[in-house]
Amino acid sequence: MLRSWKRVLAGWLCLAGIAGCAGSRPAPAGGTGSRTTIVIGATRLDPSYVTISASDLIAFVSTAGDPLQVEFIQPDAQTGKITCRVVDPAALQRGEKPWAEFRMNEHGHLTAYVPPGPFPSACSFVPGQYAFRVRVLDEQMRPLEEKLGQLGSITVR
Repeated sequence: MLRSWKRVLAGWLCLAGIAGCAGSRPAPAGGTGSRTTIVIGATRLDPSYVTISASDLIAFVSTAGDPLQVEFIQPDAQTGKITCRVVDPAALQRGEKPWAEFRMNEHGHLTAYVPPGPFPSACSFVPGQYAFRVRVLDEQMRPLEEKLGQLGSITVR
């Protein structure tokens, strides 16, 4: 009887361990850490503050019904500090590439237009402090200037 309880307990512990690892996905090729996903929406930013290691990636998933703009606003000079790339280029359909990448805007900030659902790019960072802003877009795909947007921050160690 004691052996059967040990087997049941061992089975439950094994399942609990698998469930605990389910939220952490390994980084795609080129990354050695895990991927942290930030959920964004017209009024949602979860989590708004994250701390990761330099080997980890940040990904975004949108719950909004319309595209949103994500812009890294700090540091001012971002070249060589933030690297964003499409996680699985083979999964993109023809014409999707402009929607799948972060690009430098006129201020030298990495910016992306994130459609509803998982965004196909993920970003890595050198150690430091980073801030990003999520903004709602108008019909012409411009950020609504009268709204400041939601601010998030990333600390990389």
